[in-house]
Amino acid sequence: MTESHVVSALVAKRAELTGRIEHFQSQIRQISMDVDHLDATLQLFDSDYDLLSIKPKGIRSSNPWFAKGEISRLTLDALRTATAPLSTCDIADVLIARKSIITEGTKERDRLIKSLLWALQQMRKREVVKMVGKIKGAGGGPMLWMLA
Repeated sequence: MTESHVVSALVAKRAELTGRIEHFQSQIRQISMDVDHLDATLQLFDSDYDLLSIKPKGIRSSNPWFAKGEISRLTLDALRTATAPLSTCDIADVLIARKSIITEGTKERDRLIKSLLWALQQMRKREVVKMVGKIKGAGGGPMLWMLA
């Protein structure tokens, strides 16, 4: 015996998903036409240009806890007020406390630490911070950071 409310909920969900598929396929068609137009324009300016040498640029998903650049600013604040080098985990704890983030599992904390490490590496490239060591532990242990 079929339950009419279950069937109608499944029908509604299917309609939603197929609508999303149509929407994104339409976007893909438009983007493909835009790429074709760019390719044609590039060929006008340089007919020998190897279009296949252009690598696709990845799309980064936004971080739900921090605005753009906020991780770097808060990290620099933490390092400025520290009396000794801070580990990546220590900095993560500061960020969690500062933003009142509730991490309900290690996946969320690991995701935050991954974002933090990316920000630290970018600041390291710009010589704003430097890694001054590692704490012994699994995977080489957390890195120690201080201002450059």
